[in-house]
Amino acid sequence: MTDWAKVIGIISLHTALLLLRRPLVVKSRAQLWDWGQADLGQLVDYTVALPQEVARLRDAAAQDSHNSSRPPATDRAETPKPKSLRRKSGRRSGGQPGPPGHTLQFCDQPQHLQIHPLQECACGEDLSREPALDFARRQVFDLPSLRLECTEHRAEIKECPNCGLTQQAPFPAELKAPVQYGKNFRAWLAYLYDAQGGASLRIRQMSLEMFGFAVSEATLQQARQEQYEALEPFENRLRELLPQEKVLHADETSVPINQVNHWLHGLCTPLLTLLSIQPDRSQAAIGASGILANFTGWLRHDFLAGYLGFTNCLHTFCKSHLLRELVFLYEPHQQLWAKDLHDLFLAMRQCIKDHKARAAPLTQRQLDQWYQQYRSLLRVGRQANPRSPEQRAKKRPKQTKEQNLLDRLEKTEHCILAFLWNWDLPFTNNQAERDLRNLKTRIKISGCFRTLAGAQRHVRIRSYISTLRKHGLPVLEHLRRALDGNPFLPVRSQST
Repeated sequence: MTDWAKVIGIISLHTALLLLRRPLVVKSRAQLWDWGQADLGQLVDYTVALPQEVARLRDAAAQDSHNSSRPPATDRAETPKPKSLRRKSGRRSGGQPGPPGHTLQFCDQPQHLQIHPLQECACGEDLSREPALDFARRQVFDLPSLRLECTEHRAEIKECPNCGLTQQAPFPAELKAPVQYGKNFRAWLAYLYDAQGGASLRIRQMSLEMFGFAVSEATLQQARQEQYEALEPFENRLRELLPQEKVLHADETSVPINQVNHWLHGLCTPLLTLLSIQPDRSQAAIGASGILANFTGWLRHDFLAGYLGFTNCLHTFCKSHLLRELVFLYEPHQQLWAKDLHDLFLAMRQCIKDHKARAAPLTQRQLDQWYQQYRSLLRVGRQANPRSPEQRAKKRPKQTKEQNLLDRLEKTEHCILAFLWNWDLPFTNNQAERDLRNLKTRIKISGCFRTLAGAQRHVRIRSYISTLRKHGLPVLEHLRRALDGNPFLPVRSQST
């Protein structure tokens, strides 16, 4: 048997179909035979590349939300539910002793008062004329009858006795049409759409059923445009405050706008949120807000190269992303060092949590021990994944997932482990992810944004709503105040 016949004998039809780049679609063993006779060298080259192609496809099939950065919505039906990284605390579920409860409290000044008279004693005596000694109280909190109230504005028209001209008093500046909706109602429309994620059609239907007024699509969008313009001072204030923070959380996610993919970029802290829409997630797009160019604190993100281009600030990385990568390496790839490093990160997090509870920073000796364990596991990883002679011969060789991750873990050791000694740095980047999550819900409701202007309106209003909620302020009330030219303007945090 010739060499090329031996090669064909070890290639199954299934693996041959993986050669998607081959111009001829392989359908049978006979075609493989013909291919080998025509060009044995090409067939051998593809055969050598088969194991790498099969490994790549297996890795892609094995990835889901629990071992990669893929969102849960992309998981297949047979994908097992991800296991929580939280450890059992031993406490019962539900509310814990200590925190204050959230229940209705008696109102000191009720809007309405209803007296229930006592007419007769249990013995049958008439008590209708007897004075009350005291009252037992119960209160009911309920909605008033929901209806729109009409206020008519009348501007006086007078004739001047001196010159004889007829003059009319001016209307307030916000009265721009003979009949229009008031600010409270317009703020309510923006609240339903941007704060509660309501669909346009459902908001209009709700308005019709609750108030008897069929709000048009143009009215709804005009109310949101008015809110967007009123919040420009708020956004300008964020651009002043965010560069002064000690730690900024950064993240991004894709947003379809009229069937063209854009990116939502978020910069936030526990008290501030700034969202923006950009055409991509390059370094220029990330820096378009002008904040990171002047930021000198710690920037927390997930290893995106665009962030690393800002050298004026310090970088730290989300450990949740690292943990998912390590899960992938020790599950499908059976890399035991990855399992040990995964557990080491969790042990570090628990250690810091315990020390924070006691307000006792780690000693230098304790820090050295954690660093030594970390470096020891990276050495084990290097031994398990050495560079091949072909890789060493090239200046920039193609590397495996294990080798690429080890490079990052070694080069950014200081940034990754900074949370051990700098307690201002959280373990994860969950703050930024939570602030972006609402927009993904918006996309599930609407499918996409139809215009770039509509998306920009939404993210500015969402930035305002998120910041209000972080400060514990009533959202609808402050949306209304913004329309009066008095939006909430946060001040610089005392911790910065």
